[in-house]
Amino acid sequence: MAKLKLTEQQQAAVENRGGSLLVSAAAGSGKTKVLVERLFRYVTEDHCHIDDFLIITYTKAAAAELRSKIAAELSKRMAETPEDRHLRSQLLRVYQADIKTVDAFCTALLRENTHLLAQEGERYTLTPDFRVLDENDTKLLRQRVLTRVLERFYEELDEGGALLADTLGAGRDDSALEDLVLETYEKLQSHADPEHWLAENRTIWENRSGDFDETPYAAELLAVIRRKGFHHMEALRRAGQSTVGGDLYKGYGEKFLRASRSFAPLAAAQNWEAARVSLDGLEFLRLTTPKGMTEDPEVVRLKGLWENAKTAAKKLAPMLAVSDTEAMEDLQTMAPAMTALLKLTADFSDAYRTEKLRMNCADFSDQEHLALRLLVERDGAPTELGRQVAGRYREILVDEYQDTNEVQNAIFRAVSREGKNLFTVGDVKQSIYRFRLADPTIFLDKYRRFTPAENAAEGEDRKILLSKNFRSRGEILDAANFVFSNILSAEMGEMEYGEDESLHFGAEYYPPRKDCETEFHLISAHQKSAANERPVKRLLAEARFTAQHIRQLLDEGYPVTGEDGTLRPCRPEDIVILMRSPGSRSAAFAQALAERDVPCSFEESGDFYQTPEIAVTLALLEIVDNPRQDVPLIAVLRSPVFGFTPDRLAEIRSRDREGDFYDALLTDGGEDVQAFLTTLTGLRDAAADMNVCRLLWHIYNTLHLPGIFGAMDEGGVRQENLVALTRHAERFESSGYRGLFAFITQLRRLIDAGQAPAVKTAGGNGGVQMMSIHKSKGLEFPIVFLCDLEHAFSRQDFDTPVLVHPALGLGPLCIDLKRKIRYPTMARLALEEKLRRENLAEEQRILYVAMTRPKEKLILVDALYGAEKRLQKLTAAAACPVMPEVVAEGKCFGDWILLPLLCRPEAAPLRDMAGVMAGGLYTGDTAPWQVFIHDGDDFGWAPGAAVSDTEKDAGETLFDPALLTFRYPYQRETTLPAKLTATQLKGRALDQEIAEDAYHTPYIRPLVQPKFRREKKGLTPAERGTATHLVLQYLDLQNLDVPGQVEKLRLEAKLTAEQAAAVDVPALRRFLESPLAEEMRQAETAAREYRFTVLMPARDYDPAAAEEDSILLQGVVDCWFETPEGITVVDFKTDFVQTEEDVAQHAELYRGQLAAYSLALERVLEKAVIRKALYFLQAGKTVEIS
Repeated sequence: MAKLKLTEQQQAAVENRGGSLLVSAAAGSGKTKVLVERLFRYVTEDHCHIDDFLIITYTKAAAAELRSKIAAELSKRMAETPEDRHLRSQLLRVYQADIKTVDAFCTALLRENTHLLAQEGERYTLTPDFRVLDENDTKLLRQRVLTRVLERFYEELDEGGALLADTLGAGRDDSALEDLVLETYEKLQSHADPEHWLAENRTIWENRSGDFDETPYAAELLAVIRRKGFHHMEALRRAGQSTVGGDLYKGYGEKFLRASRSFAPLAAAQNWEAARVSLDGLEFLRLTTPKGMTEDPEVVRLKGLWENAKTAAKKLAPMLAVSDTEAMEDLQTMAPAMTALLKLTADFSDAYRTEKLRMNCADFSDQEHLALRLLVERDGAPTELGRQVAGRYREILVDEYQDTNEVQNAIFRAVSREGKNLFTVGDVKQSIYRFRLADPTIFLDKYRRFTPAENAAEGEDRKILLSKNFRSRGEILDAANFVFSNILSAEMGEMEYGEDESLHFGAEYYPPRKDCETEFHLISAHQKSAANERPVKRLLAEARFTAQHIRQLLDEGYPVTGEDGTLRPCRPEDIVILMRSPGSRSAAFAQALAERDVPCSFEESGDFYQTPEIAVTLALLEIVDNPRQDVPLIAVLRSPVFGFTPDRLAEIRSRDREGDFYDALLTDGGEDVQAFLTTLTGLRDAAADMNVCRLLWHIYNTLHLPGIFGAMDEGGVRQENLVALTRHAERFESSGYRGLFAFITQLRRLIDAGQAPAVKTAGGNGGVQMMSIHKSKGLEFPIVFLCDLEHAFSRQDFDTPVLVHPALGLGPLCIDLKRKIRYPTMARLALEEKLRRENLAEEQRILYVAMTRPKEKLILVDALYGAEKRLQKLTAAAACPVMPEVVAEGKCFGDWILLPLLCRPEAAPLRDMAGVMAGGLYTGDTAPWQVFIHDGDDFGWAPGAAVSDTEKDAGETLFDPALLTFRYPYQRETTLPAKLTATQLKGRALDQEIAEDAYHTPYIRPLVQPKFRREKKGLTPAERGTATHLVLQYLDLQNLDVPGQVEKLRLEAKLTAEQAAAVDVPALRRFLESPLAEEMRQAETAAREYRFTVLMPARDYDPAAAEEDSILLQGVVDCWFETPEGITVVDFKTDFVQTEEDVAQHAELYRGQLAAYSLALERVLEKAVIRKALYFLQAGKTVEIS
């Protein structure tokens, strides 16, 4: 491949001086080359030193790679001019230069200047040896601090706090409130001054009054309404005008134009009331279709646009049904809860900061905020240290600037003399880390404000665009430009995609070819129906098609450009399958590739800690630390490492039944046990002198764990898991922890909390790669398959009861406790719309990253259900460019690609399938696409599957027709429970009716009061009943002093004071005076709280069950006693009954339960039950059950 010289744009980026410079570098435009060349221009022409510069990257790997490139370039230049002493001196400086991540820069700054952070009145302060918390440590510490903060919150509960706890923070426990606080706190960490943000928003909610039109929420929602109004006004106008002079003008065109005019007031609404009135003025007259044109493609398209406009109006109606007065009332209702949430978050922030200072540690966001505090005063002026640091560097060079957040940007400005010597390079179209709090608007703001470098005055902020792409063939660039010039706009995407933003071909070194057109494959998958009972699932069809196409490319030897610039046949390693979120889909694709004998590799993060090799190793570490732990000790003995059988373990246990299992081992004299104890002692001795990482390797070598687990299925993966555990241990100790006990304790705590550290392992090496689009950023591949285009855009961010936005503040739900309903406030609707569009803009950038990864071939695969209807809807709205609001309605990447693609001449097969005309055909001169349609059911058979020649010739599967009428003979048995409790038999028919036929209201689940708020109200009826039953269990039937007996039970701690106070003493006294109690006193034998487990014939439960079926019946009989005639069963009931009718009805409910008790006792006691009785304590009635 020929050496690339600097282009005119690159040369300008290298040489430009005199002010802050922003370089907007498109994908593959050589931005790293420009950064290195700019640095060396300073070194060679201005005789600067490499360590006179601060170079910031966003990952450690990128920093190491950049340092390596600088060192390589330095070596090359020294070879060309060996006599240059200045260059030679840079060899020592290059490894001392500040080429680092933002975190690393901040950490170094803090360690040098922690003494400046001390504040008067604070008990603790950071010292230079502070520890940086990793993500898992941070989660645990935050949880611990938040628990303490919530305890204080409940102790000092005010009206606002109570409202917060009862509504937005309500649940079975504190988790909902904890999540609210943590999410609010975390979303503020990219803000330069989170404390100020909390205080400012608290003031706003404390003074929530005035007119709704004055709120930022009204401004945001009115902007949404105007956008939608303008969109449908224009869409209907264009559609109406397209019918002028044709057969459809009278029945369609006139009505479209009238409807368009009715949308004009909505598109111009300046206040809330005007918008509400405008919605009422929308007109949708009845369309009349000329005879014989019902199926006409243009009619279908126009009907689609008409229905879209009507649907949009219906969606706006609920929001505009709320008056401005009602909107403010909802906000005022939730204001106390929002104020409480902001105060609680501030309290947590203070407590968390204090705890970190006490522990002498800091988390990742602390480093940035503390560094900013060292560099900048509260009023924004640089500190003395800030001026010193800024004076240390000739220039600040920031790579991947599009991923900056507000705090980082403030730091860069502080160390660059207010931005005067700041060189930033990035591509905002590749900013895809908003979920990590990156803020692309920082880059966009400068991109819009800065003057083009050629027109900038001295000292003026300037920008240079690098638009030439040196990575990809022209066909790839044309495809990306075609899609994004039609779907990206300032209204939907935060920026325009014009000539300056387009990718321009610069890879002149590629040999000319005719077979690199972008391919789009639509796979029409089918859902189950009467005509197709076993359709091929969408994922399977997509995976098998992709595998088939890859196999075809490999077999045909599809040429790609080799390292020497010549063409060679492609290899599996040249191909990548990109997906938005691979997850479990990777397994389906891996299986499909395996069917085609195509090797593949992918990263998977499964249940790492549940794998046998890791579970056994962790158990080993636990007993090395402390062998007196029965569960891990027996797990290790039973494992393949030592191989003790269950019988042998039982024999060892019998040696010492009282002590722990380790005592039993010490007592046993077997050779196998002695060998194990010797090994364990050796490992425990070694652990005293080794760190955890070394100890793990020592265990592996001593016990041959890699060999043992490597001999199992997927042995290579298991061995890699063992190595991955050592890497985790190394990271653990590098963060400041020491010792085996600390490692085990922290790891177990995280696993138990469901926050186990992520440890990724390779799913294979070599072959076709599968990865997420995020993982592919910065990489390039000769051939890219972009799959899973139907992956729906996530709405996970909107599941929380309170939304958070840096500019708009908080957007809560409104919860009405009296009516038990919840609905969004106008603040929430505004935030939801704002966040939704920001997320969609991020998804557009993710698609851009995916489409700019290939070097020579891009293949798009879109498998979808209901393809015909979907294409009808999309074709009706298709245009070049696509209207912004149509883009905003997109649900997945497939929608965004199809909307402009359907206008291309090559997409005729798609339009034919839809039976709809596009609004207009694309007439540009970009490289042609290849468009294909496949039937998903064509991929039902795996290649190489056992299919007879007859089946292949016939093209269909032979089957036995009797299979269609087959009925599983034991279907009824599948509905029988394996185990049943006697209590479940109570009112069985009624329970079944309720379960099957009851209407479920749309109300929220009843909000349960936390226990701390219920203490003064006493026990619930169920809890009082439990207390009475407890007394009945211990009640002395000879002693009529019931209060004395209850007090005795309380003193013996068998009852709590609360339970004792709740016991129904009069009811118990009535029982002791009853004939039933007298019978029990005279009985020969009696038992209370009698537990039983018995295997019963299933026919006793269900007469239609098979004779051989059984059910395990469990229960507890309140009381039975024996008389000469037989057994009497008694069940005590605390039901609220008053009349004889109540008693009779409730008695009937318990008939099944008593029958079960009787059957069970007859089998267990081998005596006849002659009598069954219910005693209702409240009514003092005994009811005989026949």
